[in-house]
Amino acid sequence: MRSPSLRLTHIFTALLSLSMIVIFAQSVFAQDTRGSISGTITDPNGQAVPNATVLVIDPARGITKTFTTNGEGIYRATFLTPGRYQVVVEAAGFKKAVRDDVVVEIGASVAVSIALEIGGAEETVNVTDELPATNSDNASLGQVIDQRKLEDLPLVHGDPYKLIGLSPGVTHTGSQRLDRPFEPTHIVGYAVDGTRGNRSDLTIDGAPSTATANANEVIASYVPPSDIVQEFKVQTATFDSQFGNTEGGVTSISIKSGKNTLNGSAYYFAEPGSWAANDFFGNSRGQIRPETKSDRFGGYISGPVVLPWLYNGKNKTFFLVAYEGIRDSRPRFDAGSAVWVPTAALARGDFSAYAVTIWDPTSRINTGTAASPVWTAQQSFTGNIIPDGRINPVSKALLTYWAKPKNPGLVGNIFDSTLN
Repeated sequence: MRSPSLRLTHIFTALLSLSMIVIFAQSVFAQDTRGSISGTITDPNGQAVPNATVLVIDPARGITKTFTTNGEGIYRATFLTPGRYQVVVEAAGFKKAVRDDVVVEIGASVAVSIALEIGGAEETVNVTDELPATNSDNASLGQVIDQRKLEDLPLVHGDPYKLIGLSPGVTHTGSQRLDRPFEPTHIVGYAVDGTRGNRSDLTIDGAPSTATANANEVIASYVPPSDIVQEFKVQTATFDSQFGNTEGGVTSISIKSGKNTLNGSAYYFAEPGSWAANDFFGNSRGQIRPETKSDRFGGYISGPVVLPWLYNGKNKTFFLVAYEGIRDSRPRFDAGSAVWVPTAALARGDFSAYAVTIWDPTSRINTGTAASPVWTAQQSFTGNIIPDGRINPVSKALLTYWAKPKNPGLVGNIFDSTLN
């Protein structure tokens, strides 16, 4: 028999899961990522069968939606989460028809028309006709990146947006070196069908997932771990009226949903600095490979919400919780940029080569009042050279840890071959 403390622990854990669902639930979707199944039910002569019962079943979640054909034998099942479904048709005087493995992709409309056979309802016919691949409901063009591609193709730092580039008409215009999930300006820097880079929309389960930067460029505000992405669709021509926030394409992501069975994963990816190769730009400058490292770890778990002795959410309520952490270190140096280290003269306090005036702070006088002082330095250092005795010894000690300049002047002198 379980102890009361163990029961309370189970109840607390379940309540915590349920509260997380309530917090993160989205009640309104700006752009719906759910799909639909529709078709016509006919008899062996091709005539419409009205009032036939059509069951659209989600086997993974145990959810069944029931529909009835109209006078023209047409049914339509809407608001279906991307996944695999079973369609069952029953009508008086006809055998039961079953169509398995109907795949509904993100935002897709699948046509499943079934011709019934004469017979008793206790007889079952499995329909295996090939489903049409065309989408006749709208004129949007795009490509679906399914779960198989997300699992099998290599993803740099686990970034699912890297696969946007697989779609026709899409070109990456961001920096190839800035490819980590926390560099959102570059990881979604795609030009779609000739538009500017970073001008396409991003949605997660229909809700916008973007921010703006760099003169109204569109960037990713959140990058989900690839393990919880069901699939996503890159729409390069968005003629549907629900789109239009940007002049580029639209990438719509669908997050996995819980099922009646517990599912999950755990992972750890390590990239020791000693295994990394130098890049093209470092080799071209003769700069040795900087010391880098990257550790990425995380996982997710999903399933039905079960509150022991209180509530069984199988076939009704589900949860999904995910976490990903990235511990990363990568120096960022760009050739020709304005980064620099002090020259030997500057390290000695010698500013004579520059058109600046170095004032002596000890020569200050108050040009204001006692209540509102205004301190002004009256004397500058001779020749703009700070005497050695006036330089703070702590600053001198810190300068010994700085790299020595490779080139004369200031701009670009930081690229020293002795740096790691």
